[in-house]
Amino acid sequence: MPNTFRALNYSGYRYLWLGQLGHSAAMWMEQVVRPLLILELTGSALQVGFVVALRMTPQLIFGLLAGVIADRYNKQRVLMLSQTVTLMMHLVLAVLILTKNIAVWHVFVTAFISGASMAFNQPARQSMIPCLVPVEMMLNAIALNTAAMNTMRVLGAGLAGGLLIFLDFGEIYLLNAIIFVFVIWMTSKIRLPDNSKTSGSGDACEPPGKTTILHDLLEGFRYMAANRVVLYLVGMALVLFLIGLPYQQVFIPLLALDVLKIGRSGAGWMLALTGAGALMGSLAMASVKQLPRRGLILMGLIVLFGAALALLSQSRVMVLSGLALIIAGAVATTYNSLNMSLLFEQSDRQFHGRVLSLMSLDRGFVSLGAVVAGALAEGLGPQTGLLILGLSCISVMVVLFFFLPALRKIS
Repeated sequence: MPNTFRALNYSGYRYLWLGQLGHSAAMWMEQVVRPLLILELTGSALQVGFVVALRMTPQLIFGLLAGVIADRYNKQRVLMLSQTVTLMMHLVLAVLILTKNIAVWHVFVTAFISGASMAFNQPARQSMIPCLVPVEMMLNAIALNTAAMNTMRVLGAGLAGGLLIFLDFGEIYLLNAIIFVFVIWMTSKIRLPDNSKTSGSGDACEPPGKTTILHDLLEGFRYMAANRVVLYLVGMALVLFLIGLPYQQVFIPLLALDVLKIGRSGAGWMLALTGAGALMGSLAMASVKQLPRRGLILMGLIVLFGAALALLSQSRVMVLSGLALIIAGAVATTYNSLNMSLLFEQSDRQFHGRVLSLMSLDRGFVSLGAVVAGALAEGLGPQTGLLILGLSCISVMVVLFFFLPALRKIS
């Protein structure tokens, strides 16, 4: 198998990766459909921000608990349960839309429940990776996992954009439910290898001995408080999640409809362009074995990301907007892969679920960012609002560069 895809030689990881393909396809199709559905029902950019916020809020509520659950119980079963809940939410929305009984509150409630299932999905899925591949394959496996998501950001979002020409929202939600049947089947086929074939001790891949959930939670806090590098990396990720990432669900639909005038199908194609860039970035990372001065690289990537958002905000032609979206997608996925590999590297395996739950908390702050983004778009217009977010990313990194030198010294 080519060097870029070498982690797929491990069967357990291969099934996890195939499940990630299906999961990401449905997720990106929904990220096109849900904001457009809210716009059709309400006509309000602020309501779009609120529904994105409600989708991400469970990451804040359940994030730390989800990390404990991932470390404490069978990761595969936790993952399958969360996937089943997501399937049911897609099916409920499909029925409500197809029977013309859909109301705004239905969209909000299902967004919250889907967000809750995702809060438990992410630490379980991501902390399985070190159980399925050797330590020397870690960066490659993480980058390929990201590549699966970004492949479907292109295909899933692009497919949603194409299908919206012929189908209604309800039929796309029904398709998503069918996709999740495949996802659950792939997850059920995962078998953990012998501990000797994976990195570190095997303790984290099987449920630990009898302790209380509160004990495990406090133990995780003590561990992370003592590991300053982990906290720095999580703090770096917060900048991207809080300030940057709401551009996808809040600003892209508004730019497509109000600035570029390319319609709701065009919003799907715009998300697909961010996925194309993200796929390039993740495959590039999968091909890299080692990088020097990774803390400094992380900071530079956020600055470049902010510049791409600023460019997108000022563009009125699709060619320039497309270039900005490709750059933003490539930079964000490169950043996330590098940050995640450093987190695995800098933390002990039995704490991976709890460490990753801090990343879930960061993702939860997308909800706050989405509300702010929706308010900016509503009050100042999508172009000015997005420009403010882009410049904010750059400004925060400049401040951190000068006042927190330990970040740029992470190797």
